[in-house]
Amino acid sequence: MKNYLVPVISLCLFVCANSTFAANPVPYKQWDRSSAVAAARSVNVDITVREMTNISSLADVDATLERLRHMETRSDWPMPAREAALYKFTRSLTEVPRSAVAVEVMQYLETYEARTLVPNEHHGDTLVPLFNIRGAAAGVENSWQRTESAAGAAELLESNPEALVAAYARSRNNNQQFGYLDALGQARMAEVIAVQNAALEQFEQSPQLTRVVGKTAAITADTYAAQQLLINGRGAGLASALRQLDQRLPPSETAALLTYAIQNASAHNASLAIAAWWPRLRHDAAIRDLLVEQLANPKLGGAAALALARSPDIQTIKILQDTAGNGSVAAKRAQMALDINRNRLVGEVRQ
Repeated sequence: MKNYLVPVISLCLFVCANSTFAANPVPYKQWDRSSAVAAARSVNVDITVREMTNISSLADVDATLERLRHMETRSDWPMPAREAALYKFTRSLTEVPRSAVAVEVMQYLETYEARTLVPNEHHGDTLVPLFNIRGAAAGVENSWQRTESAAGAAELLESNPEALVAAYARSRNNNQQFGYLDALGQARMAEVIAVQNAALEQFEQSPQLTRVVGKTAAITADTYAAQQLLINGRGAGLASALRQLDQRLPPSETAALLTYAIQNASAHNASLAIAAWWPRLRHDAAIRDLLVEQLANPKLGGAAALALARSPDIQTIKILQDTAGNGSVAAKRAQMALDINRNRLVGEVRQ
């Protein structure tokens, strides 16, 4: 027994010692969410946060750290209010350049241990910070990276627009890639066209350029680029690119592209196009009839049914009812669309 107790006791002492070392001056407290929010709102923290975010104030590193520590430990504010102030301060740093914020200040925020913990809204047994200061600090870093990448991309667009395509394809940093796309949104049309042409040349072999082609197509409203997006587009950026195109193109062109997608694109990409473009085209009789025809399509029938179920007009409902009158695959999907629409309407009435 003695041989087992020694290492166990030593381990306990080690854990306790390290826990004490890592702990904040004030231990965390579990709150119910409503009480914590009320406590956070009991103090007007905005004036204090504005004073601390002033660039001239941030220039004094020691003074800034002292203010942060004071805010963390001040006894005249409840803990949720202190952490609300720290959180707002952290978020506000996205508005100032990286060079204005000392590394020591970011280290303080990135390692802050939250003490106002509330039950997770979806998993009540799990406690989460009411104000995720570490997460906010990570968001500031992401924002700075994106802004810096956009500035570098803007210079590259002026000197060699085609090189931006290669830089985007090489990058594995999402913040950097989105910075490039931000720069494209501010570029001259000639620069956008140059980037688009270079991206289209590589698109079939480099589907990671989906967001680039989508961004340029939304700016140029180029039908060929949109078609290539439907054929070669891949990944998380495709759905958002299709939605951007929908905002940019007239309904007649979107309708032609949706027909093209159904006839030529992969089932996955055609399904994304149906989901993105149907809401604005749902009063187009030809597109409605095209989707009704797809109900029997083993690959696109489900996407067509989900689209037709979304706020259908009386004529669409009648067509679905007529189609649902037999035991075919198309009939089952038409009935599914009717059921989804009915359930949605019932849910709205109950609310």
